[in-house]
Amino acid sequence: MGKREIKFEDNRKKEIIFLSSCILNQNNRFPGIAVHKGAINNLIEPFLKEGIGIEQLPCLECMGWGGVSRKNIFRFLPSIFRHSNSKLMKLSSKIWISKYQRLCKKEAKRIVKRIENYILNGYKIIGIIGMNDSPTCGVTNTINLLNSIFHYREFKIELKDFQSPNIEKMKKIIPKMLIEGQGIFMKELISKIRKKKSDILIIGFDPWLDIEKEAKRIKDLFFKHGMKI
Repeated sequence: MGKREIKFEDNRKKEIIFLSSCILNQNNRFPGIAVHKGAINNLIEPFLKEGIGIEQLPCLECMGWGGVSRKNIFRFLPSIFRHSNSKLMKLSSKIWISKYQRLCKKEAKRIVKRIENYILNGYKIIGIIGMNDSPTCGVTNTINLLNSIFHYREFKIELKDFQSPNIEKMKKIIPKMLIEGQGIFMKELISKIRKKKSDILIIGFDPWLDIEKEAKRIKDLFFKHGMKI
């Protein structure tokens, strides 16, 4: 670690929380699964009121899947559904996932450096909140992408459900696909943070439950860990 840069005094509180991109901006969600118009206000307002700085984690799905429209996913959906049992499709999918994992690893490393810089300069990272239905940012629940691709029939998913996704269909489909575990990016991020012997509180937010109750649950978790929000 390097040395602290400068000493100064101003009004900043020096407390930071990192949030998944789509907690602050639901427009970044996968098409058909935005549960809110924009930011999830119930969750972020307590942090704003307490003067806690908010950092937005990168949306790796936008970065690696073809932007906000996820065009790279939608382009290959027909082939995925048509050839899900073929060895070539399985191999291609594994190569694609491997490439995506490298992107997630790179971004996780960048975020950890950001966190280290804050701590080095006297800031406190009070926590990280991930989106708990994401194959990328899930903390305790996630979606296994390869499993979903090759076993879509078990979830009673049809191609048309994803070609023209809507919230009512996704409300039934997404919870069925969830498994216990961490998303690809969050797994890398948590691993790197824990290697630094950091005890930063890392929580998953479930957007498919009652949002007010979920926001209160998370607020209570922070209170339990001695943080007033």
